[in-house]
Amino acid sequence: MSAPPPPPPPKEEEEEEEERTTKNTIDFLSACGKLKRTLRTGWTKYPRITSVESVAEHSFRIALMAFVFGTQEKTDDDDGLDVQKLVTLALVHDISECIVGDITPHCGVSKEEKNRLEVEAMRTLKETLGSDMGGETIERLWLEYENGSSREARVVKELDKLEMLLQASEYENEYGGVDLTEFYASCDGSFKTERAKRWVEEIMRRRPVM
Repeated sequence: MSAPPPPPPPKEEEEEEEERTTKNTIDFLSACGKLKRTLRTGWTKYPRITSVESVAEHSFRIALMAFVFGTQEKTDDDDGLDVQKLVTLALVHDISECIVGDITPHCGVSKEEKNRLEVEAMRTLKETLGSDMGGETIERLWLEYENGSSREARVVKELDKLEMLLQASEYENEYGGVDLTEFYASCDGSFKTERAKRWVEEIMRRRPVM
């Protein structure tokens, strides 16, 4: 005869656990809110660009691009892409920057050190939210993006570059005389999907003549 199930925890313990979960959630969201005030470093070295986008603004548009891209691919391909995963990967792909900032190749930080700092930041965010309260899932998705270990992750990596090109084009049109050629050059060979290539062609058509 099997043993009876253990009694449920006292109501006080349940309430305390819920309070901890709520506190951890707000702590996590407040930490991520710093992305709204973290500027995209690459644009800051151009004095003419007086309104530099934040990491949160960049991530928002990538998430929107991911939804549109995935939806359009579903129309063309029965297999399609997991649109929900695309959007979620886009939302979390730069989340570690709320702790480490936007580290670019010009910051004097090696790729190895950048990766170490970001992995440590993700561990901190996971522990803040709670592994079993979504933290582990967010860390896993971030690693999936970093490693490009799924079709969706590789698409979001392309969209990350695409969003940068679109922003560069918009800055060149808004701030006359700003030449952001280096950003276009850094994307050479980055685009593998036909849809991304078409989007790049349209962005390039909108680039002002220098």
